[in-house]
Amino acid sequence: MTSATILAALAAGFITYPGPSAPRTAVEARIDRGPIDELIVRCERGGAAIITYSKLERLYCGSRGRCAADMAQMIRRSCG
Repeated sequence: MTSATILAALAAGFITYPGPSAPRTAVEARIDRGPIDELIVRCERGGAAIITYSKLERLYCGSRGRCAADMAQMIRRSCG
């Protein structure tokens, strides 16, 4: 990544996580969108999914419109 790309990502509230160096970490990246966080999560069978977290409602939601208070449950639903 160039320094301009990194600065733009930091300004947008993009935070990366350890990824391959921490295989038990489910969240690979978080993008802060104000009242909503977008989370890129690692699926157990490979691949990734995107879920959102509402800071106001304290719910995790998947792309299929389902929501749950438990992040692990939402990751399983989104990856399954």
